[in-house]
Amino acid sequence: MDNILTSLGYTGEHSLDLFERNSDLGVYKTIFVCVGIYANNYVIGATSDEATALVNYLNTGGRMYLEGGDVWYYDPQYVGGYNFGPLFGINAVGDGSTDLYTVVGQSATFTEGMNYSYSGENSFMDHLKSTGTGFTIFRNANNSDTVGVANDAETHMTVGTSFELGGLVDATGVSTKAALLDSIMHFFGIFSTGVEEITKSDVITPKLALYPNPFSKKTDIRYQITDNSQKISLKIFDIAGRLVRQFDDRTIRQSNHITWDAKDNSGRRVSSGIYFVHLEVENQRQVAKIILLE
Repeated sequence: MDNILTSLGYTGEHSLDLFERNSDLGVYKTIFVCVGIYANNYVIGATSDEATALVNYLNTGGRMYLEGGDVWYYDPQYVGGYNFGPLFGINAVGDGSTDLYTVVGQSATFTEGMNYSYSGENSFMDHLKSTGTGFTIFRNANNSDTVGVANDAETHMTVGTSFELGGLVDATGVSTKAALLDSIMHFFGIFSTGVEEITKSDVITPKLALYPNPFSKKTDIRYQITDNSQKISLKIFDIAGRLVRQFDDRTIRQSNHITWDAKDNSGRRVSSGIYFVHLEVENQRQVAKIILLE
């Protein structure tokens, strides 16, 4: 996970101890916590300093990813683990069984189109349901059980899974661990391609909409800009932050939309996967994720 995020252009710290690098978790834009799968899992105790620090981090606007096969149901029920469910929009409904072989993303979420074979340490995962502001982002294809939930609670943001991201088997297009990690970061409002962090409090003048999304042949990029805007740019980047397509100023100003035919600046069709459309007007920018299917 650390290697992939670094390759995508993100900067962070990796540690086997929550407090090894910094006792003030508030210095981090997001925290990824991996507690493992039975029988090699770690229990975050209900009264532990770790639980207290993580809860305080979320209650002060933090963004956190948490994965573990037993952290949601078994640990709080039977071994004194902290119940993170309410903060993550998760209602843990039961202990799992050996049935997780394929993990599928959900339409109308940032995991749309994702489909992974699973080969983790074992296939025994807690069964989840989304609750409150939480929404399902991954299901077990074998029985439709929820195994991943994202939550935008306004006060904080979370992603919780009962499977290990490291157990996902990379396929093609959007179905890679890199695509998933980058999508999680963008859900949290964190970007790696030189784009400033976008939060709910930011005032963004340009308006940007994409349809259809996902798409296979072409998509319409619609935007709103003022006629007197002097600095305008519309660029498309791939998931690694490489510039794929740039539209010239005159083309942008001619209309309120541009059609992208899934080709790069050299006229070659790009591969399926996740791309990011950057619209910049003066010194303000909006970024939208788009998914190209095969």
